[in-house]
Amino acid sequence: MISFSGIVTELNLLIEEGGWVFLALIALAFGIAFALLSIWNASRLPEAPVLGAKEWRKLLHSHQELPRTRERLASSLKSAPDPSRRLQEIGQELFAKTERRLPFAFILISAAPLIGLLGTVSGMFKTFRGMSETIAASPVDVISEGISEALITTQTGLIIGVPTYIICAFLKSRHEELILNFRRLESQLLQSLSSSTT
Repeated sequence: MISFSGIVTELNLLIEEGGWVFLALIALAFGIAFALLSIWNASRLPEAPVLGAKEWRKLLHSHQELPRTRERLASSLKSAPDPSRRLQEIGQELFAKTERRLPFAFILISAAPLIGLLGTVSGMFKTFRGMSETIAASPVDVISEGISEALITTQTGLIIGVPTYIICAFLKSRHEELILNFRRLESQLLQSLSSSTT
């Protein structure tokens, strides 16, 4: 059974052997987690206009007809001077936050393996320095520390980068599906409004 003290001991060992690059990767992991949570929250449409967030999610996720919800949306568009422009504004309010945050999250995620590679280079410097030292009592210790730092940071960068990239790609595809469904709804609403006015 894994104990809390065992986890703390292992974490301290990783910090000691991974060096400052490992700490930078841990800080980056928290930044990525915050970015992904904010994208997920924004994709739940908390600041949805006209309809409630739950109604928008039902309307855009489900492929079933929701006549009452559509009627409420259509009646709010009828009162607008330019329904097409109002729908564009609604789309901006629904999706702008997620569209701003997705590229930032991808940048953070792509930085993780690169920072891990920086740790590899730092560890190799330490290794070569240990090889060149002849005065030191045990250059093998310095060499093993350098190799350990190189491997830990590389592995940590990949462990952070690969799963979070998959999660972010899933959130992006979900966001694109919402936009596609909104565009479909937009064209249907505009067609029904134009047919009702003629």
